[in-house]
Amino acid sequence: MKLREATVLFVLCVASASGPSTAAVVKDGDPAFYFPFPEGVQYVHPGGIWTGSIGPANFANVSSTCTAGDTFCVSVSDALGWTITGSPALGNAQFLAPRFIWYQDVFVEVPCGAAIGQLDTVTAVMSYSDGAACYPEAGDCDDPNWDLGTAYYSTTTVVLEVVAPPPSLYILQDSLYSVGQGQTAAYVPFSICNGDPCAPPTTFVCEMISMGHVGGAIDQFDTVTVDGGACEDVYGIVNASMAVPVGTYDTLTIVAWDEASGTVYDTCVQVIHVYEFFPVPLLSPPVEAALVVMLVVVAFLFIRRVSRRS
Repeated sequence: MKLREATVLFVLCVASASGPSTAAVVKDGDPAFYFPFPEGVQYVHPGGIWTGSIGPANFANVSSTCTAGDTFCVSVSDALGWTITGSPALGNAQFLAPRFIWYQDVFVEVPCGAAIGQLDTVTAVMSYSDGAACYPEAGDCDDPNWDLGTAYYSTTTVVLEVVAPPPSLYILQDSLYSVGQGQTAAYVPFSICNGDPCAPPTTFVCEMISMGHVGGAIDQFDTVTVDGGACEDVYGIVNASMAVPVGTYDTLTIVAWDEASGTVYDTCVQVIHVYEFFPVPLLSPPVEAALVVMLVVVAFLFIRRVSRRS
């Protein structure tokens, strides 16, 4: 677990030990989220994972009655029963002195069966803990806690709305790719992506065509299988030999399509620029000087070791 210092809170986390029933929970500190979930509707898509970061803190320094350190934990639930995990693990006991905080990441997995337009309300509760369990039903000491004119609550919510997933095929490339003059086989990379995390592995065919301003014109094909929600790199190979003037520009047009259906496709244009390649000499004067110093030191240590033996 990463611990950081907040603006007005300092961080310390230790596990607590054993204890009381729900009715007998001792409220020594005052829990609230220094960083709540983000405001407004958050957009997710089927098969995706939404990540939210919150900051559970002990506001004992501004509480009217609960003014000491205490052991807390965070529990998270939602309206639709989606899978929710956390880092650190949700429900872990954390001891916080007054004005201290820890950072909690919450991950909500959107099922592939989620319908477009569906809404899910996710609720996180910071509550007292006996070291083994969370007790959100035990209530809070002061809610909200007021600090420097701002109200902080022990419960925070966020609404997730399901939207359409990314395209099942799209191409990623740089707007400009530079190759050094003299490269007879310059590999120009781009990525073919299967954007839908719920899609099965799909085989795509791509064609790469250049105008021939850098080396000779090319018309190359490649085939790649991409898992749902992943990208795979593919390369067009151009000739940037010495016959190419420095500063030459060329375009590499890429077309990719679904091999099975032939109907899903994407295209893009990659601009290629030839620059003058300046090789760096291996034994430049600074390097030679460093090697000489190193050899002198090694020789001194070797002679000294031999002298001791004799």
